[in-house]
Amino acid sequence: MSNPIHASNRLELEELHLAKDCLNQTIEILTSHETVRGFLPKPLPEGALQAITASARSAPTSSNLQAYSIIIVKNEQRKNRLATLSGNQNFIREAPVFLVFCADINRLKYVTAKQGYTFAAETLEMFLLSAVDASLALQNALVAAESLGLACVPVGSIRNDPKAVADELKLPEGVFAVAGLAIGFEREGVRRGVKPRLPEQLTVHDEIYSTEDRDQYLNEYDQTMISRKTYDGRRVSLAGEPEKHGVDYGWCEHTARRCTRPETIAVSASLRENLKQTLEELGFPIR
Repeated sequence: MSNPIHASNRLELEELHLAKDCLNQTIEILTSHETVRGFLPKPLPEGALQAITASARSAPTSSNLQAYSIIIVKNEQRKNRLATLSGNQNFIREAPVFLVFCADINRLKYVTAKQGYTFAAETLEMFLLSAVDASLALQNALVAAESLGLACVPVGSIRNDPKAVADELKLPEGVFAVAGLAIGFEREGVRRGVKPRLPEQLTVHDEIYSTEDRDQYLNEYDQTMISRKTYDGRRVSLAGEPEKHGVDYGWCEHTARRCTRPETIAVSASLRENLKQTLEELGFPIR
């Protein structure tokens, strides 16, 4: 794997040479994605937001149920409160627009009752369907925004306190904030170069799932992330456990520590720990 620190896209980073007919503006935008966590105090260009939401609404949706909703947040006070609820991340405050993508079965329940039927789709499948619908819409919005020269950062920490977020956004029963998307013009100096991903051999499988040479590729990726100092100052500490010495702190160690207990993924022990119970309380009975 190539390791230029400030590669502008994944093709350059991994020294991938696509056939000329397979390289276009869309591929260039997708492979150039970099999460940006710093925005200028500058509004979006006129018409940009509608172009972004139209693109989001054009995403695939299961059975055309369109089981999602998008909340547009531009009010400074509301953005501030959502930033606080989402791990106190300042880039949410800085971004001129913060979109919240929600799984939404409230509308489906309403339509079912309106047509004189009983809604009986309170299942894990329906939650997954609506969460996937929301996620596909978010990805379309991100690509659309980046195609307009804007920068974005998806925000999973909107799930840190689902009830408080639901109260802030006046979400009715059956609507759950899956992820946010901060959009704006990036501040100078916030880019660090496209981040290396796991080798293709680990995540893309030919016909059947394969674990062949898994350790080799994991070790290679670890060394790439260590050489880039990706986790310097970002080590996950494990409460009650002694610090390991002599262990290379790369992707494997960082990821393993985050997965030692569910709440570690959300940084704080109090966050997302009882998400299933919270989902049910918010109108997503899962059976």
